[in-house]
Amino acid sequence: MTTPRQVLYALVGAGFLAVVGVLTIGAAAAGLTPAWWTGAMAIGWVAVASLAGARWRSTRVVLGATIGLFVVWTVGTLVVS
Repeated sequence: MTTPRQVLYALVGAGFLAVVGVLTIGAAAAGLTPAWWTGAMAIGWVAVASLAGARWRSTRVVLGATIGLFVVWTVGTLVVS
């Protein structure tokens, strides 16, 4: 049975994915990051989105992966820009 908490955390994870997607595209469009970083983040985004979609009921996995992707984007973008 699906609990409201699982649905909420899945939506929070989807929100983190949306934020990272917008930030990745925005940084690339503004010329802040090199193309290889944008490509690497796109691959990572697809991987995390696939994982979150497949295991959306596992709140620890979804939140860990999506927040981790956000942290990787933040630190990586600061390093490469």
